[in-house]
Amino acid sequence: MTTGVSVIICCYNSVSRLHDTLTHLLKQKYSGFGFEIIIVDNASTDETSAFAEKLLSNQTGISYTVVNEPESGLSFARKRGYITAQYGFLLYCDDDNRMDENYLQLTYDTMMANAKIGILGGFGEAAFESPPPPWFKQYEIDFAIGDQSAAKESLSQVNEVYGAGFTIRKSYLDKLYGSGFKSILSDRKGNQLISGGDVEFCYLAKYFGYEVWYHRGLKFKHYMTLPRLNWAYMQKLYAANGKTNVYTQAYQYIEKHDRVPGQNLRFPFWLDAFLHKLKALRQFRKRVKHKMSHEGDAEVLRYIAMKAEAVEIWKLKGNYSGVYQTIYNYLHGIDKQLNLSDNPVK
Repeated sequence: MTTGVSVIICCYNSVSRLHDTLTHLLKQKYSGFGFEIIIVDNASTDETSAFAEKLLSNQTGISYTVVNEPESGLSFARKRGYITAQYGFLLYCDDDNRMDENYLQLTYDTMMANAKIGILGGFGEAAFESPPPPWFKQYEIDFAIGDQSAAKESLSQVNEVYGAGFTIRKSYLDKLYGSGFKSILSDRKGNQLISGGDVEFCYLAKYFGYEVWYHRGLKFKHYMTLPRLNWAYMQKLYAANGKTNVYTQAYQYIEKHDRVPGQNLRFPFWLDAFLHKLKALRQFRKRVKHKMSHEGDAEVLRYIAMKAEAVEIWKLKGNYSGVYQTIYNYLHGIDKQLNLSDNPVK
């Protein structure tokens, strides 16, 4: 595989954000490896592709590709970037990320130094379009901002990292997609906020013998626009997180119990799960009903996430067990195909 870094920018209506993101990438200081920029236009309705093509075509010596992915959803866009990439390290840069000038070099050096690193995350710093609300600092990690490890060392192993600015080893994705992997989440789609695709990547890395690491020295500015700096957006974000939890919890259950739940339940599995969630929701509602108008309250966000989980279970109904069965079959299929005796499913 060719040594180098493929920077993949997945875009949806990104004209207003791309200029600064690409300008920072073009100022990278690096040597000793190849570098390319891949713009994935994910069903945009503006002039994203034309804008990127015009800006990049004026640069001398820059290898770039502008490619379309008609299937809406970040998971599909990320896979299109993977298919297009020619280098071994895939750096997924959000369209509102401004990479420090040493980001490429430090990424390359770190990945080359440890072949076990399948995913490497960095440190997002907020750049505000307008002054942030007083509660922002408390929830900055939800915006892919802030430290991702309590370790004192700059480089440390972690369970997961946020998707903004993370790098994935292409050989890991070769194995992942080669095993028949299909994300159970479309991830962010258009203006919808559902996420979780990055969590799936991190979670599954260990099944293929890779690790997830975080480097505090990999710094980038994450541009926070005014529409994201309000309490209504936070509530929508936590509702999306609650929906995502239905699927991530399924992964966690299968790993812990190594079985599909529901065989000995009085009610169908989905109904049992829904009733338990509804009971917890009603009890929690008593604690937060007088707080619902309190901006910045963590319990309000927790309630919103719980409610979204219940709604998602109700929508799935009979397919709820199917989610668990799909994950169970897939994880056991990995173990069988690759014979990862040191990475058991249990």
